[in-house]
Amino acid sequence: MEPSRSKMGELKDGSRKKGNVLNGQKVRDDDNVYELELKIRMGHGWTGSTGGKNERGTEKQGSGDSLKPGSGHRSKVFFPEKTPVSSNSGISVSDYLVLLKSLRIDLPNGVLNQKVIRLSENAGIIQKAQDVVKELENFKFQFNSTPRLGCRELKNSLPLKDNGKILELTEMIFFEKRKDSEEALRSQWRKNVSNTSCGFRFRDKYRTKAISTPTMYATTQTRSWRHLEVGDNLANISAGVTVNVHDIENRDYADESALWTASSPKRFGKYFQNPGDERECLKFYHELRETGTNMRVRYTKGNKVDFGFLSGRLDFLAELKGEKSEKMVIECKGTTGDMVGKVFTKPKNGDRHAHLNETHEYYYQVQAYMYILNRAAIQTKGFTSDRAVMVVRHYHKNGQEPRDFYWNYMRKNEAIQQKIDELRVFCEEEVLACFLAVLNLIFQKDTK
Repeated sequence: MEPSRSKMGELKDGSRKKGNVLNGQKVRDDDNVYELELKIRMGHGWTGSTGGKNERGTEKQGSGDSLKPGSGHRSKVFFPEKTPVSSNSGISVSDYLVLLKSLRIDLPNGVLNQKVIRLSENAGIIQKAQDVVKELENFKFQFNSTPRLGCRELKNSLPLKDNGKILELTEMIFFEKRKDSEEALRSQWRKNVSNTSCGFRFRDKYRTKAISTPTMYATTQTRSWRHLEVGDNLANISAGVTVNVHDIENRDYADESALWTASSPKRFGKYFQNPGDERECLKFYHELRETGTNMRVRYTKGNKVDFGFLSGRLDFLAELKGEKSEKMVIECKGTTGDMVGKVFTKPKNGDRHAHLNETHEYYYQVQAYMYILNRAAIQTKGFTSDRAVMVVRHYHKNGQEPRDFYWNYMRKNEAIQQKIDELRVFCEEEVLACFLAVLNLIFQKDTK
């Protein structure tokens, strides 16, 4: 039942106050700031080549490496005075869409726009991207074909955002530690170098120097690729699989003593040997559920939720209809005791209401589910949710104390919801910009 690694607010405008100074020159408005930013690009345009150390991305830059954290805003960025000027700063959204499709990288809908492309041309962002490229040159990383931030990773990601750790979040979302052998990755690079049919080519440095890259499409660019659409940046919840309520009510609980007879222990505990564990947790909650007058309930299992780079999969989603209709996440956990005192504590009076630890990563995980659920509800004018349910089953050796369940509601935490919103925006702006800068350091549009 442990979710596998998949692995807020509206977009900030990133505007600057009038009167900023850039290399001793006063800038009066945002358009002039962006114009100067586009000109000062450290020699990493999509077409043309400035040569020298900056083309290879190895020369260290000055003090332009800081984008301070916050709720998605960019702070002042000071560029080194002797930064080379690119000959061409025109990078379109459609260019990136074609490149990403060529590399088989699936970005979330709606996150790619001209604003984040402008940000990717920032000197500080490029400097961070160079650190990623070095790891790719050493074959320590591979590209993640479906870059997402799992809701399970939320708690550990928030401090990174608060401290402006763009590089760390970029590596977490867009890359993974090398799984294939280095020789396999080198072979993949050799095939990619000879592939120019997609409209892009490696920069001169990487035509002779091997680097870890995704597998590129080898087919000729199709007409449809020229008309790729960004889509809408919306919260989504998949339909899931309907759970038969009568089946839940009529099923029996597993004989826990039989789970301990297997010779090889499971990594996460014996409860993983019970294939009906989640449904038995649901059965326990269903038997306790406040029925109310004329209250009808429908359960679905495995609903996928995503918003921007945030992603997760629900154990169960309950849709309650009656005098007060709502949708409610039901998260199920099983433990052989390691969660007791960490995720929850048992009441001393024999009650089944768990005291949930609001600082644990599971608590943040469910808060993220609620955040996405409510954002989707706002879009569709559907049921919002101000609570979720966590059910924990404690398995005991040799089946002692069978069916030892605990549960409680988790109320929506507005402070955490706001932090999730800010993290989403941060990933869609600074972190995505760093990834685009990585691509721009490796590839360029083929103008031949």
